Amino acid sequence: MIEIVYDKETGAEEDVFSGVVLPKNIRQIGAPSGIKRIYIEDYVMTYLTKLAEPNSTYARGAILVGECKKGSKGSVIFISGALAAQNLELDLEESTFNDETWGVIYKEIKKYFPDLSVVGWFLSRMGFSTEVNDMIQKLHVDNFSGGDKVLYVMDALENEDAFYMIEGNYLKRQSGYIIYYARNEAMQNYMIDIKGENEHSRDGIESKDEEVLSRYKSLMEERQKAARIERVNRRLCWLCASLMVAVLALGVAVLGNYRMLDKVETYLAADGFLQAKEVMKVDDEQKNTRTSANIKREKPTDTTTEVEIENTSSNAEASMRYYTVQDGDTLSSISFKMYNSVGYVAELMEANGLVESDEIHEGDEIVIPSVAK
Repeated sequence: MIEIVYDKETGAEEDVFSGVVLPKNIRQIGAPSGIKRIYIEDYVMTYLTKLAEPNSTYARGAILVGECKKGSKGSVIFISGALAAQNLELDLEESTFNDETWGVIYKEIKKYFPDLSVVGWFLSRMGFSTEVNDMIQKLHVDNFSGGDKVLYVMDALENEDAFYMIEGNYLKRQSGYIIYYARNEAMQNYMIDIKGENEHSRDGIESKDEEVLSRYKSLMEERQKAARIERVNRRLCWLCASLMVAVLALGVAVLGNYRMLDKVETYLAADGFLQAKEVMKVDDEQKNTRTSANIKREKPTDTTTEVEIENTSSNAEASMRYYTVQDGDTLSSISFKMYNSVGYVAELMEANGLVESDEIHEGDEIVIPSVAK
């Protein structure tokens, strides 16, 4: 922020603040504007800056005390004291302002600042910038209600600070504030007491920070563990759902493939490209009755007369047809060509003295027997 240093005697305030006695020596931070002005005493700034210094604490807080004075048209909030707030030293989610907490705070105010009242609070969150979130907004509205209550946020890591006040229903960042210099014995006494307690206590700020940090780390570890478990559970649910979808898809694919194979077999059988053993069963006795691998005709026995043989041959030849094997022919395709069906492979094998292991070749002449349909 822009810092302007000047003496009040050479400066001038707007008429809206007439009636309010303003400090003479001031240091302007930013560009304060509007009908409300924030003045914070230098000793208070020194204390709050030191309060925000320890690097091992997640959060530091303080209660701001002072008074609000009304001008002709505006008001001025003077912050002239601050007290450490122990309930703001860990995680804001665990910070509460109950009756016990306020009892301790008012006891400290009565001891060190009996003539002042609460005008707001201070919050230091290192590395979290000076922006406010819903949780901070809720803490302010629930415990520091009123248009004249302030929130002072500091991030010592980024060397940033900002004042907020309620406008409407939300905290609004102020454009600037003013540091004033005055004799502030009450704040000096409080700082001396705090310093003395820390110097003579074995559990000073350093050991206290270690304790706070330890509790905070434990809390963060528990939250991280819970988050990891939740992530694993989500992944397992997603994996189970994916497996169910995959199994369902596989079942549909298998059923579709089975139906497709069935159709393919039907088409192949119709085209005569299936082997005889794939479309019908041949009686085992018929498969083993013929052993000759060549196409033969049985010779007549010695007891058959030549006339009978000639008559038999003439009658057989008259009732039989012959087929010359073409390239790519199988018994199945020949059966389909000759009978319009692949169901007569066994008759072809029997008529030609073939067994299952025999092959037919291009140019072979095979018998096409007459069959009863």
